[in-house]
Amino acid sequence: MVLKRKSAVNRIVLTMIYSDFLIISAPGLLAPIYAIFLTGQISGGTISTVGFATTIFWVVKSILQIPVARYVDRTRGERDDYAFLVAGSALASATPLLYYFFAKEVWQVFLFEAVNGAAYAMMVPTYLAIFTRHIDKFQEGMEWTLHSNAVGIGFALAASIGGLMAERYGFNVIFVMVSAIMFLGTVMLLAIRRDITESDRNNSHWREWDARRAKTDR
Repeated sequence: MVLKRKSAVNRIVLTMIYSDFLIISAPGLLAPIYAIFLTGQISGGTISTVGFATTIFWVVKSILQIPVARYVDRTRGERDDYAFLVAGSALASATPLLYYFFAKEVWQVFLFEAVNGAAYAMMVPTYLAIFTRHIDKFQEGMEWTLHSNAVGIGFALAASIGGLMAERYGFNVIFVMVSAIMFLGTVMLLAIRRDITESDRNNSHWREWDARRAKTDR
């Protein structure tokens, strides 16, 4: 038996894909120049600085996203997920501006990457949770693929553009542009605020959550 599939993607999922297209693609502008920036523009910056900065980001993100995920899973409704998502997106969007205004020393780079890791720790588990709850039934593979293709192609295009722009305009313009694009993606998330509130009232997921919580509390 072949199930007929709806062609339309629901508003929440589509908005989140557009938002992530901007938020994830924008750092691609930095991909070809980040190592050059650290070794050439940061006092004491070396290739090992690039490696340690990357390590700090991923370690901080990996550690902090566990308590974030546990908290939002244990808290009823999506407003907490949504608040973490928007706050994390805004903080991640501001990080390139920290580089633009303040990055002079290696320790500052490490600090900014720790901040960036914390931002993504708020973004990633909450994004995945909301997206998963609202994904259209029988379109799971296609909608996750739409997301993957959007951010993948966006990042690829941004990387090629970033290299060309850095050659012509320098590093500072890239950091400002990355921040602006990411903030635009964050603003897009505000378009689904009412949808999230309505989902808290009507989504069957939360009725099931209530029933499971009631059993646990007995």
